[in-house]
Formats: sequence, C-alpha cells, structure tokens
Amino acid sequence: MKILYLGEIGPGQTALMRMRALERLGHTVRGVRTMEPWKRASWIKRQVQRRTHRGSIVEEINSTVLSAARQFRPALVWADKQEFLRVETIEALRNLGARLVHFTPDPYFALAWKRTRIMDEAMQHFDVLVYCKSYEKANYEAIERLAIYMPLGYCDENHRPLSSDDPRWSCEVGFLGGWEPRRERMLHAIARTGADLKFRGGYWEFLRDGKWTLRRRIILSQLAAGERVLIHRDEVLGALWQGDEVYGDDYARALSGAKIGLGFLRKSWPDQHTTRTFEIPACGSLLLADRTDEHQEFFTEGKEAEFFASTEELLDKVKFYCGNESARRRIAEAGLKRCTDGNYAYVHRLKIVLDAISRN
Repeated sequence: MKILYLGEIGPGQTALMRMRALERLGHTVRGVRTMEPWKRASWIKRQVQRRTHRGSIVEEINSTVLSAARQFRPALVWADKQEFLRVETIEALRNLGARLVHFTPDPYFALAWKRTRIMDEAMQHFDVLVYCKSYEKANYEAIERLAIYMPLGYCDENHRPLSSDDPRWSCEVGFLGGWEPRRERMLHAIARTGADLKFRGGYWEFLRDGKWTLRRRIILSQLAAGERVLIHRDEVLGALWQGDEVYGDDYARALSGAKIGLGFLRKSWPDQHTTRTFEIPACGSLLLADRTDEHQEFFTEGKEAEFFASTEELLDKVKFYCGNESARRRIAEAGLKRCTDGNYAYVHRLKIVLDAISRN
C-alpha cells in the first residue's frame, strides 16, 4: 500500500520511527516534513501564526501536503501530530482516493494549549482517529469516526542495549526529559543521596545561568502547569545536567549507560505511560517510573520494572538498586524481554492498527 506520512520525520524523531515501521511492514511510504516551515520562521512569527492559525507557514504546510499527494497518489495518508491541516486540504486528499488517519503522540483534548481551532474542525473529517491516551477515549469516540487505541512504544532498530566506553554516558541513575517543577525536586532529592546521577533534556538551562527572559518565562510557566515558577541558579543540578536532548545512537547510549532509568510522567497532564516507558527497558536499563495502572499492565512490578508513588519510595528504590547490582540486572533483563515478547515495538503496534483499519 502507498502511504503518505505527514510529520516531524527528522533524525531521532519518533514520527520517523513510526514511518520506518510502516516501510518494514512492506508498504511504500513517502514522508512530508511538515515541521520544516515552522523551523525556518522566527520565534515571534511562529507564536503569531500558532495563535491565529493563519499565515505563510500554515499555507505552506497545506500546499506542500497537497502537492506531495498529487504526485504520489497514496491509498492512505497518516497525519502525525498535524494541528494545522485545513478541512479543504483533507477533503482534497480524500478526493484523490486516500483514506485519512489522524494520530498524535500527545494529549489533545486534555490540554487547551495543544488544541487548535483548525484541528478541532478538521478532526471530524478524518476516516480514522488513532489515539494513545486512554483517558481521551470518550473524546475520540464522540467524534463518531473509527477510533483505535494504540499505546506508545519503542523502535527496536534504535532503542536497544548499546554499550560505550565513553564516560559521558555511564551513570547509576539517568533521566532524559524536559523540565518540570516536580522533576526538578525529585532529581534534587536523588542528588542528595550521593547517587551518580546524570540527566539531559530541554529547558533546564536556567539552572546554570539563572537568567530571566520573557521567552523562558512563557515556556516554563506553560510546563509548570500552574505551579509557581522561580527562575534560579542551582549549582548542584546545574553540574549534573549534561545538556539538551540527544538523538539516534546517542539517545540509546544515554539510556543504556544508566543502570537505572527514571520514567517520570508529567503532572501537567494525566499520562499513565510515555515512550520512555518502553525505551528505557528496551535499552537494557532498569525502569523506575511513576506507579500507574498502565505501567503495571505493561510490566510486572518488582520483576520487570520498579515503580514509586512518593519521593520517599523513589529514594528507597534508588538506594536499594544502586547497592544491589544482581537484583537490578535481573529486573532490567526481564524488562527487556517483556518489551520483545510483548510486541511493544512500533512495527507491532502499527500492524495491529492497519489490520483494524483493513477490517473496517
């Protein structure tokens, strides 16, 4: 089947991994990099057009998608996190003979700032709605389109145990993810135990320089989800922060190099699992994550992963597994096996979805 894949399909992006999974399933896939117009624009221009839902960026996205579809003539269009596709664009794609699938790896209905007027209207014109947030099931089913639940996953081509002699990647406890107040507090608590901690991700820079800027204030306030934001310098965490996001094999090295991988969920939305739920054990690290019903469905606690419900429980388990290598390794190996045996990779997730679409 010919599939046109719309999304952020740059190196290291999960959209590229899902597109690659469709290729591995035997389909002919062409990608459209719909994030490129945003990347070329200034920050001010991006903010204005994201709020007004109109302008040269939005125009370019829609015209580029239509042009690619007219040339490629796909049987299916997979729109990955496309908040700015217009109804007329979707209908034009349908008139070319394509079936239309909407998917986003993020919450949509639960977060007002994730929604756009364009997508609220356009979503009703897709043929299939694939969602990964179980708490939004009722929202998707209310649209009266074929709604399919697909949990997030990992890419077995990228996320695998990857050893390295480079000391940049090795640590007892590691975290990959963006800033949030709760995450900052928990990382600080772990640092105080004396554990060898390293973390990477976006929007932690202020811990090193302590500088206030309007852009930084806006972003951090959004991520804080109502908590008071105090931009400050922190010498302890600033020294442990290893820099911004990493991709590709470096991402796998960072996860593999941490004996314990932290799977912090964001408290600004009601997630019960994320991509790191699967990426951490797939890379051979022990998953230590927030205790949720979904986490406990994916992995058996104490055998394939470990979970916590408080800072005290988190610290107790960090101390225990830092001092008990055989127990840590046993659970990490079982977690890796569960990823494989449970068919948690994107190539398996997407096969299930395409089979469901074919049946309907």
